[in-house]
Amino acid sequence: MRGTVALQRTESFAQRRLVASALLRVAVFLACSIAFVNFGAIPLRAAQGKQKLGKQYKSWLERDVAYIITRDERDAVLKLTTYDARDKFIQEFWDIRNPVPGAPTNSYKEEIYKRTAFADSRFGPGSGTDGWRTDRGRTYITVGEPQQKQAFRNSANLRPIEVWFYSYGNPSLPSAFYVMFYDRDSNGDYRYYSPYFDGPDKLTTGLNAVNARISGLKMIERSVGGELARISLSLIPGEPVDLTEGTSSLQSDTMLLILKSLADQPANRDDINRRRMLRERVTSSLILEGRNLDIITLPVRDSRGLTRLDYTLRLRNSSDLSMSENTSGQLAYSVEVLVRVFGEKNKLIFTQQKTLSDTVDKHRFTEIKDKVFSYEGILPLPPGKYRLAFQFPDWLKSASYRTEREIIIPAVNGDMIVIPGILPFSAAEEVDPATADLTPFTIAGVKFTPLSTNGLILNPDSRLQVAYQLWGPRRDPRQLSGQKLGLQYAIGLPSAPGSAKIFRDEVDMSQFDLNGSLVNGKKLDLEGREAGNYMLTLVTEGPNPGSAGYAKLNFKIVDVPANPVPWEVVEPSIAHDMNNGVFDQERGLCLLDQSLPDEGRKWLRRALNADHSDETARAHLVEAYYSQKDYAAVVSLFKDTGIGDNAGSETYLRIATSLEKTGDMHGAVALLDAALQSHPQDVALYLGLADFYKQLGNTKKAEELIRKSKSYAPPSS
Repeated sequence: MRGTVALQRTESFAQRRLVASALLRVAVFLACSIAFVNFGAIPLRAAQGKQKLGKQYKSWLERDVAYIITRDERDAVLKLTTYDARDKFIQEFWDIRNPVPGAPTNSYKEEIYKRTAFADSRFGPGSGTDGWRTDRGRTYITVGEPQQKQAFRNSANLRPIEVWFYSYGNPSLPSAFYVMFYDRDSNGDYRYYSPYFDGPDKLTTGLNAVNARISGLKMIERSVGGELARISLSLIPGEPVDLTEGTSSLQSDTMLLILKSLADQPANRDDINRRRMLRERVTSSLILEGRNLDIITLPVRDSRGLTRLDYTLRLRNSSDLSMSENTSGQLAYSVEVLVRVFGEKNKLIFTQQKTLSDTVDKHRFTEIKDKVFSYEGILPLPPGKYRLAFQFPDWLKSASYRTEREIIIPAVNGDMIVIPGILPFSAAEEVDPATADLTPFTIAGVKFTPLSTNGLILNPDSRLQVAYQLWGPRRDPRQLSGQKLGLQYAIGLPSAPGSAKIFRDEVDMSQFDLNGSLVNGKKLDLEGREAGNYMLTLVTEGPNPGSAGYAKLNFKIVDVPANPVPWEVVEPSIAHDMNNGVFDQERGLCLLDQSLPDEGRKWLRRALNADHSDETARAHLVEAYYSQKDYAAVVSLFKDTGIGDNAGSETYLRIATSLEKTGDMHGAVALLDAALQSHPQDVALYLGLADFYKQLGNTKKAEELIRKSKSYAPPSS
């Protein structure tokens, strides 16, 4: 492109363009009725007149956290009257947002101050104000470094322009979007560009494009090409645009409004409130990295051939779980298990949150008092790489334990044999085949009591018992009749080459099931081995070159008491989650995160069919179909599953627009009328409904809705 300066990567936008969801269009005619909201720095002066804030607190509120503090938090700090109370509030503000609660460092806080410093140094010079106050500074502080930037500094007949591209994981924003800035007043201060309220002609300097959108578009195309011309009409990749008419919907401007008020979006407020509640109920410091908490994991293929991760969250000492006696003389415990699942790009995919409260009589307590509490659950993870953040609050003790794990669920390619993990165990028993897929650490109908897979300690006179699954390709096992798979076990000291003792076995490959899975195990005698750090390695030796599988297990041999016996508690809601689509939804979200939309949509549709109130599955499905302009699919989904009162306004608007585009305008109006009954202060719903009434010719009703929307709109600065 002529006149283009690439600030980061050199790829063209066409190479980076992502199809993303768009917030629904609202009426063009509303432009004259509402002003484009420009938040700039959040207005605090009126409220501050009632409270005398010291300089440092005013700077913290107006500058340091201006773009990330919620309205409720802002109101709360303004009501505080002492320095000590304000200092405590500020400390709690950052602690709540700490990605690792209780850690000595807070990476989120450090990142915000780093972004602010960068904004001041990069966007301040030449703008006439502090860099953090500029529109570019606001965006950089709020959502960070863009994935791609392009700059147009000296293009013919164009004002200086910057375009930033984001593929952002915030649920309130489209999964991909552009933000465009331009030197509107020729003073070095780049301002937000609005496709509707500004228009392409505002980006040009030619006299023949003044107040002429079509002329402006043509001038942009001649100067730098069609891609920037398209973006000047829509900041949402995938939104249909008409370059011949040059008109724009308000979708891009709605996205900008959300971007500027991101701290107060429902998803962010709910997350902050949950973190605050958890922190208020936890009074002791968090114990980090599992010093009192062990996490045992095992990737498993179930009877359907679906992969999952079985996990145990186990306390290390019998005294780590607190119990209290109730009025009936029974002993009770109350805990919570939170597992946050992050994808390979460190984006949060979903959170599994379970509450456990139970009572035991004194006889049962006598049986378990010397055992360690061991909670077992299932995560329905497809093949991929994940980071799992475990948190275990003990409400009776007002304490919380936390640790993290990096997990890989392997995929099977070609004829390769995969060993997803080696599980050391202390006991095994057969279970009812009907419940095998509902019971963690159960493979081939056998339930194993796992030992630690991270820091296993054994006695010199004990035996190491291990179980494992072998994963191969799906095929008829009769085709493998007579073929043997060799197994080589080696136990040795990694620090002493040549110390390994090798054992060999083999299995008949016809024992693989139709899904390509086979369960096997081994008992290995440790008698006579000296104390030290050991490694068990397992290698398969198959008939096909390059198909060998490999796995390892580290353990210590130390002359110490045996591992404590666990008191196993299996998550009681596993059957419910499997039968009611929760696992299907979580599996689908993982596949979407891995850029496998077809597979992801299949599982989300299963989830919604199982539970029509699953708004998470519905929102992702509607977004996916709408971004592909498959309006008929959106309507079909709506007619099949309906929509719940808890659905977000974006989902309502996408469905309404799909109804309109498939010829059912009255259905669209009825849907948004109903939505406003449960969302009576939603500005976007009022404007969307006003647009439809305008198209129906009912301008009086449309104007009434516009007036109502103004009363709920955020204040302008």
